[in-house]
Amino acid sequence: MNLILFILFVLFAAEDDEYHPTTYVFPAYKHTYGIRKAGSTELFLFMGFKVKFRDPQGLVCVRLDSWEDPEDPHDDDELTVYGVNSGQNNIIYNTSMWGLGVYGLYEDDDQLLNRPHGICANSKGDVYVADTGNHRIVRLFNPAHELQFVQSIGSKGDGYGKFNSPYQVALDNLGNLFVSDSGNHRIQVFDNNNTYKFSFSGGGFLMSPTGISLTDSLEKHARRKENFIVIIDSSKSRISKFDLKGNKRKSISMHQIGYKDVLLEYICIDYHNQILITDSKNHCIHKFTHNLEYITSFGREGDDDFEFIEPKGITIYRRFGQMFVAESSGAQYYWVGTDLYDLEIQIHSNNLLFTFKTTEPSYITADIYDNEEKFVMRLTQDRLLPRIGKQLLRWNKVVGRTNKNIIEKEDLEVSEKVIPGEIAPPGNYKIKISLEATYSSRTHFVREEELKFKIGG
Repeated sequence: MNLILFILFVLFAAEDDEYHPTTYVFPAYKHTYGIRKAGSTELFLFMGFKVKFRDPQGLVCVRLDSWEDPEDPHDDDELTVYGVNSGQNNIIYNTSMWGLGVYGLYEDDDQLLNRPHGICANSKGDVYVADTGNHRIVRLFNPAHELQFVQSIGSKGDGYGKFNSPYQVALDNLGNLFVSDSGNHRIQVFDNNNTYKFSFSGGGFLMSPTGISLTDSLEKHARRKENFIVIIDSSKSRISKFDLKGNKRKSISMHQIGYKDVLLEYICIDYHNQILITDSKNHCIHKFTHNLEYITSFGREGDDDFEFIEPKGITIYRRFGQMFVAESSGAQYYWVGTDLYDLEIQIHSNNLLFTFKTTEPSYITADIYDNEEKFVMRLTQDRLLPRIGKQLLRWNKVVGRTNKNIIEKEDLEVSEKVIPGEIAPPGNYKIKISLEATYSSRTHFVREEELKFKIGG
């Protein structure tokens, strides 16, 4: 990750001894030098008094084609991140590895923004902004290092191609533009020439749609080749899924999962098509499957590790799992991790069943130890758990043979109480489970959990 993104999206944070969720984790030290948050101090170092964080809103990150170096296969994690700074009517972005740019400082007349919210972009350099206060969409272009005004789309009204407080924008891989036309209670769709195509409201179902995000079958950084759009509406308390033609597929209210009071803000979709939604009321990120099944919530109120203050914009680079979150006075930078909880054991005849839940597709390694912390056997190594949720490991109490190379490489002290090929004798044991995510955090982060149990007696 390039240094300017660390400065733009990172500020030193203190350790918290009580709250350590690992659904998302801090980047490796060599990628950030320990810096993972950004606030007013960091912005001042680059921009002086020109720009301050005031009501940060939408975020989007892309890997620009113009930044590609075909002779360097290791440069493809260098991203351009655009952040809407709504209170000052500008867009902050990195122009290179070492510099910041701001759109909206020196522009005038039709190029000026008014309370912008959402933003989207593609690798070609196209950038679209929901210019909410001007009731239009602004199209910009970044050839490599500078955002340039191209045109405005629409004006205030309720006809086709007109808007009433547009809130968010999203692009598919054919260049079609989707706009949440909040005041008109609909989604409008434009082709890659910015010509109106159609709109939908779910038969009057949508009420003041705000945040939107989509994925399609042409997305190269997606494990699932699907076509759908996710929309926040109903006073920022409901999430709905539509296909890209506007047909409603599913809807869920946050009341249904136990949240009585929420303010859902923005959405992004990760490599596994899991859906991430910021909640400024509860100062967290809610995570759902591609089918709107609730997984977990990450974060809490505060300015310490794993904490947010009114998170708004959220974006993720789907290839490597780099995630950025805007909050009230800055932004934070995370990698996708994985979490494990509800580890339990069930005994069925001669089988021991270990059950637990995960929050991310993960690689699992599981070992059995005796009561003296000596190694008994390896149940499984680097096996992919492709689905999230409830997982199951089975052991028939027979001590399997572990590869000698593993024992020597990991310097494991082997138990003398067990004999390979025979049933483990009665006694106290422990299972140790290690999980690694499938993204950049693999080899840098391991989630471990242990459970003691007894055989016989």
